[in-house]
Amino acid sequence: MQKYNIAALIIAAGYSSRMHDFKPLLELGGQKALRRLVQTYQEFGVKDIYVVTGYRQEEIRDLLVDTGVTLVFNENFAQGMFSSIQKGVGAFSNQIEAFFMNPADIPLVKKETLERLCEAFGGKGIIYPTFLGKKGHPPLIDIKYKEEILKSLGEGGLKCVLEKFHDDSLHVEVIDQAVLMDMDTKEDYEALCRYESLEVPTKQECLAIMKNDGVDEHIIKHCQAVGEMVLAICKELPMERLDFDEDRLLAAALLHDISRKEKNHAQVGAQKLRLMGYEKIARLIETHMDIDVNAHAPLNENELLFLADKLVGEDKVCGIKKRFEKSFIKFANEPHILENIHKRFRAACEIISKIETLSKKVFLYG
Repeated sequence: MQKYNIAALIIAAGYSSRMHDFKPLLELGGQKALRRLVQTYQEFGVKDIYVVTGYRQEEIRDLLVDTGVTLVFNENFAQGMFSSIQKGVGAFSNQIEAFFMNPADIPLVKKETLERLCEAFGGKGIIYPTFLGKKGHPPLIDIKYKEEILKSLGEGGLKCVLEKFHDDSLHVEVIDQAVLMDMDTKEDYEALCRYESLEVPTKQECLAIMKNDGVDEHIIKHCQAVGEMVLAICKELPMERLDFDEDRLLAAALLHDISRKEKNHAQVGAQKLRLMGYEKIARLIETHMDIDVNAHAPLNENELLFLADKLVGEDKVCGIKKRFEKSFIKFANEPHILENIHKRFRAACEIISKIETLSKKVFLYG
């Protein structure tokens, strides 16, 4: 952010006709969507934030009165988003060198995403965030395209203007599903609310994390199989009696082997997740190889992840006895290794016993 003077252009001028509600003022996590988006940019360090208004401009002005943003009214907002983009770009100060273009209905972009786009800026004039290969918002655009935007007749919108400069663009992969998540419809909004309430990465974000970290495809498939196993076991348990979070368990299962090619991979992987801000997932991952089971204590999430991992050989469910059979034979003449394997087997059996007590059924994967 120090290298360039980068602004944010937020478009909040339309009718929100498909939503049947005014999108900038919808609630997300106890805040209005537009105010939350402004706050994200401010916390990231963007000082020049331009918000283009049109429909219900007075309500937006009241919402942002104390934020210090620059409000730009587009009297022609009914002509569509591109007219609002042109109005906002035309209002920029001469000091601005580049800008994020962010529709107000894509409100949950992460600060880490903005950071990655800024880090990539300088070589190319248009930086797009992509998530698992799909292009999203907000693009970061060099101010040198200001005149191209202003002189355009608007056919095809901003996308059409920027596509002419394909050779001057760069796609940056980010670990942020929100770059693809708008709220054009009520269903979109409900999906955003669910996403906002999560404290862990989504299934798709877990995949993006693994790909970004260079995890081999066969390891990814193993992790996905363990994730399916975790959910299958949860279905057999009285979850209302357990302090389990299925989203957290699934994320931990999907990421448990992120560092499998490294020595002490459970601890190394846990540390990676801590650095990303996922402490609770890290605590689950660090015990997925070895765990001490108290037979008299309630079943916990760490035990469930440990067991799920032991039930999956590569990407196939094989049951606990079959999973350990090969190891017993392979290390029969190496007592120190064999001792650890037997310890893991006993731990898995103790966890299965807890599950059978809770479910009042014979465990299906024994």
